[in-house]
Amino acid sequence: MSELLYFEQHAFDFRDALVALDVDGTIVADGEDNVSPAVLAQVRAMKAAGNEIQLCSNSRRPDYAMRLNRLASQLEITVCPVPFRKPSISAVAALDRRGRSLIVIGDKDLTDGLLARRVGARFIKVRRRLDPADRLSSRMANLFDTVFGPPAIFLWDAFWATR
Repeated sequence: MSELLYFEQHAFDFRDALVALDVDGTIVADGEDNVSPAVLAQVRAMKAAGNEIQLCSNSRRPDYAMRLNRLASQLEITVCPVPFRKPSISAVAALDRRGRSLIVIGDKDLTDGLLARRVGARFIKVRRRLDPADRLSSRMANLFDTVFGPPAIFLWDAFWATR
């Protein structure tokens, strides 16, 4: 398996899709408030290809909605309301697919990857952005995903895909 690329390093090959874009670990490190110029350029390129992009995060931290709105404003996109935690299929129920393919881009198999599989979307896993100042809970979630994420995806593909 090749090494994972950061979000802005990808050469995305899709057009006219609906993209559910994860936030923490995907486009910024946990808790960061500003996107890099490279991330902004990547989002603009995806939009130029006719894609609709919405930030899709399920954090329940205080003032998180305000942070999501600030990031979305920087990226010139909107925020997907996520009333349920990923990988619940309700996490993307508010998205209007209008016959378009749904693509989930994220850094975690257990949330983003399983969500994509549950709703029949394509999952693009990116290299996780880390910061030494990440909260302990984020570091533990990352460790849990690193250990249990790949087996969960394997089991899903082996058993659910055949049903």
